[in-house]
Amino acid sequence: MFAMLRNLCVAIAYCAAIFLPQNAIAANKAVPGTGEQTAIAFAARIAGDSNRTRLVVDFDRKISFKSLFLENPNRLVIDLPDTIFSFGGDQQISLFGLIGGIRYGAIAPGRSRIVLQTSSPTRIDNSSLQPHGDKGHYRLLLDIVKTDKESYRNTIFLQTGDIGNSGNVAYKGDRIRRKDNKNNKITVVIDPGHGGIDGGAEGKHVGAEKNITLKIALKLKSELEKSRHLKVLMTRTADTFVSLSERVGFARRNQADLMISLHADTLRQKQIRGATIYTLSKEGSDELAKNLADKENRSDLVAGLALPQQNAEVADILIELTRRETKSFSLQIARILVSQLRSHIKLIKNPLRAANFHVLRAPEVPSVLIELGYLSNTDDEQQLSSDLWQQKAAEQMRIAIMNFLRPKIALRGK
Repeated sequence: MFAMLRNLCVAIAYCAAIFLPQNAIAANKAVPGTGEQTAIAFAARIAGDSNRTRLVVDFDRKISFKSLFLENPNRLVIDLPDTIFSFGGDQQISLFGLIGGIRYGAIAPGRSRIVLQTSSPTRIDNSSLQPHGDKGHYRLLLDIVKTDKESYRNTIFLQTGDIGNSGNVAYKGDRIRRKDNKNNKITVVIDPGHGGIDGGAEGKHVGAEKNITLKIALKLKSELEKSRHLKVLMTRTADTFVSLSERVGFARRNQADLMISLHADTLRQKQIRGATIYTLSKEGSDELAKNLADKENRSDLVAGLALPQQNAEVADILIELTRRETKSFSLQIARILVSQLRSHIKLIKNPLRAANFHVLRAPEVPSVLIELGYLSNTDDEQQLSSDLWQQKAAEQMRIAIMNFLRPKIALRGK
């Protein structure tokens, strides 16, 4: 009876993946440049104990995979082709043995990833992809066992060439390739927080932060594009992962005049609610700001990347003057946003704050991070999921942004 019920659940999950509208399109679409169709992972489970743990993932077709290890924290990364994960949220997979956490999702165009956080250094004892059933399905089996720290670090050293960013942006040293702004428009970059494998915070009723930030970002883009003076770009326009360094590099290469990063986090203190505007500061303005920055700066770890490093730039009076000017402009737009939003949406107590957010570190781009509210608060969560509230927030942000940019628009118009 148990086996029959389990098979029925797997079949339902598989059918759901096929017949969901957005998945039906993707499932029949070849990944550009590979000729490989999008795979569906329709079931997964973890079994074992603290000495030996197995991950099982069922796919609707044969797939290729490769694995690598990371430390601080200890993680096992499984890279896959473009894959739809239809077996529910991360919380629906029971964690056992050596596996203390799991994340999965898109990491780059045509690439997906499963990231397993392990309780200790591990090694792969066995991995295989085997035909499963008579419908062309395949089952990935991966067994991990404990290993010592020295062996683990040696494994990481040997595979260093496989570790990098998600492949969306190419860098050469510290040089940033810039695009020419030939139309003399003001460039605004909107950065919807998280995406792909990095879901961000999770609301009790509305799901992942990444979906809310993208919806509001698209509304803000639509509002800003009403002005013929603006060129509006987004670091992502779909549910894709973008590393923190790529977000900063995107703004710099496009010579952005302003960058707005949108988030909706969670806090342990569920009574705290309201929007907050952050600017960059090496030292957080308060403990809340510092904790949020530390949390956001670990976003790349979720995706199985190394933590981003702050660029070590040569001390130069021009660089320092640029930083000071940028900081002044960032504080100016932050104050305008607080003033404009205060009369229209709920703000946190002391809404103007500062912290060392990596995404705000472009030295020549005025940047602010807006926590639109907290998914840990029932009232904020309800508002953040409302189309009417999202539209109102986008309209008020547009007014503030246009007020900030008005002198620059007038100057460019001459």
